Amino acid sequence: MDARVDRTDLHCEEVFARPAFSRVGSFPQIIEPVYDAFDAAGFRIPSDAMRIENGDSIATAKVSLSLFSGFHSFEARLDGFEAHFLDLRSPNEVEHAVDLARLFGDTVVNFLPDGKPARTTITTSRWLAVGGGYEAADAVVRSVALIHESSDPFRIGAHTMASQVAFACTNQDSNWTAFVTVARSQVPDTHLFLHVASEYAQGSNPGHFVDKARHVEEIWSSVAVSLGLTVA
Repeated sequence: MDARVDRTDLHCEEVFARPAFSRVGSFPQIIEPVYDAFDAAGFRIPSDAMRIENGDSIATAKVSLSLFSGFHSFEARLDGFEAHFLDLRSPNEVEHAVDLARLFGDTVVNFLPDGKPARTTITTSRWLAVGGGYEAADAVVRSVALIHESSDPFRIGAHTMASQVAFACTNQDSNWTAFVTVARSQVPDTHLFLHVASEYAQGSNPGHFVDKARHVEEIWSSVAVSLGLTVA
């Protein structure tokens, strides 16, 4: 079945093993290295795009950054960081978003050297237009709902999988879990929603952030192929 990706959302989060307190006294100064890192990469951040939120305790202090009218947003906290990208329209935009998330994450980790990554979650949500419209999309969802529990129906290297329209696929050897959701799209002019969220524990394989992001793309593509989709 022919399919076209109309929209992609990408979310990345890294949580430290424990809150990074050693430089909490100067935590607001993280604005400077973040600004410098983005500026060096060719992104001039407007002065009103960054803000500090002290929170109601030292543990909830954070720095937030919004770029491009809020379609890209970043948040640094003492226990980790997040990057969110909305309405990406091409594979090049997705790849560029991954580079920005890596840039932001590296800057935060360098500023908080006692922030040891313990868990990384990368989520990609895509809305597709498919040949045959909603009827074809509903048939795909029904076929997925009938999949019995299996070791690896999507051929992504999982050892176990719980069978529903939402799937949890686990690889104990490589220390990751992928959550897959297949549903009818609620976004106008699209028919099928395909969502993959992959969680990587400390010491997982792949290890580097960019390799994890590439792995999520491979999982998404393998799921699409397993569903009988030919994605343009």
